[in-house]
Amino acid sequence: MPAMMNATPTEIKSPLLLDEVVARIRQKILDGSFAPGERLPAERELASSLRVNRSSIREALKKLEQLRLVEIQPGSGARVRDAEHASFEIVSSLISDGGESDAAGVRELLELREIVLAGTLQLALLRASDAELETCAADLRRAASLERSDAEFLESLRELQVVFARMTHNRVLRILANSLSRFLAEQGPLRAPGDLVAERKKLRPLLQRLGVSISARDSETADRAGRELLRRSTKLFADGIRT
Repeated sequence: MPAMMNATPTEIKSPLLLDEVVARIRQKILDGSFAPGERLPAERELASSLRVNRSSIREALKKLEQLRLVEIQPGSGARVRDAEHASFEIVSSLISDGGESDAAGVRELLELREIVLAGTLQLALLRASDAELETCAADLRRAASLERSDAEFLESLRELQVVFARMTHNRVLRILANSLSRFLAEQGPLRAPGDLVAERKKLRPLLQRLGVSISARDSETADRAGRELLRRSTKLFADGIRT
């Protein structure tokens, strides 16, 4: 059985008591301290090690069960589940460790974003109205403008998934896009390494080409320009994590 986390009464403050208890146990599951299939320590032991009462542990375990990180078995306690089968809600925990961004986790999230956006764009071109496509094209033209600040430019790139998903009229895609945007926003202000002006000049023609092809409902050109833009922006953000 792995050693439990130490805590003093002042480390767990009452207004955030339940969330903090959940976070401490969740992190032990995600970092492998509690392995899949392993039974968690008894409520009494968890309560003692975290210096909280057993009712707080009980509520925390219920939340962890909702996240599909543990399975509560009547009479035998809580058993750890494989985190790969957990709820999508734990993604924010995978990409942030103790308030600090986890570079590997953020890169994985960016890879998911790249894959999802490519398909989202194609569906948007099939379903969006002409007015919606023209609005999107105008947004891309504004993003391409060198008059925009670096922060505004990076924000425009990050919000592409929300813009595309809105045009699909697919509620699940919109929820996923908003979740991806929120998870990335939780990592703090976007940044990019090196000379961003030079990178913006490279991305500008891609943004312009994408805008023109979207306005014309040219799915083939939009797909090529979109995939190249996504590939470059993913690398841009991933490199920024390391700076």
